[in-house]
Amino acid sequence: MIVVDFFISYAEDGAGWAEWIGWQLENEGYTVRLAAWDHQLAGGNAVLARDRDLRIAERLIAVVSPHYPLSPDSAAEWTSFVRNDPAGEQLTIIPVEVARVERSALLGNLTPVVLHGLSEAQAAARLKRAVTQARLKPSRPPGYPGRRAPRFPRLTSASQMRSDTKFLLILLGIDLIYGLVAATLYRGDGGSSDLWRALVGLGLTALTSAAARRWFKRRF
Repeated sequence: MIVVDFFISYAEDGAGWAEWIGWQLENEGYTVRLAAWDHQLAGGNAVLARDRDLRIAERLIAVVSPHYPLSPDSAAEWTSFVRNDPAGEQLTIIPVEVARVERSALLGNLTPVVLHGLSEAQAAARLKRAVTQARLKPSRPPGYPGRRAPRFPRLTSASQMRSDTKFLLILLGIDLIYGLVAATLYRGDGGSSDLWRALVGLGLTALTSAAARRWFKRRF
């Protein structure tokens, strides 16, 4: 008996997508059956042809469009595959979402292939990847998600301290001394001297904060 790879199930509003999917898969060497190509031949019996193709297809692609959950013909097609693979372990039903729709209680339990919102090239690549039945392990190693290991400098004496540490300590000392001097000279009358001392203090604080951030990043 002839066996085909995919039966493409769709409702009327998903016909364009069904043909596009069928074309993509046949170009990859798969065999497909869908109503627009195989069940409307002159003199043929569409009902018997559909029954035959459902029996010989190994897997079913459900083109999930807004009208698909409402179509009794579509429901009859995909539920015929549920009978032989109720848990979805053999991946015999592949839901392909071509529009944003509310997922049905049963078909919605199966992980869909979402094509809406993608470019044609992206949709074709996602479809082809989905039908390979392969693991989703990437071809390149993923980046390390954790924090970079800290690098602790070896400081055996004050003379061996790194220059950035010395610079930070000097700035902290200047900030402390300047703060004491500014507090002693503060008049509180809103004069220009108080304003200038405040601006200088803010500048020193910003410089010290930037040096502290650089010091921290280099070690952690």
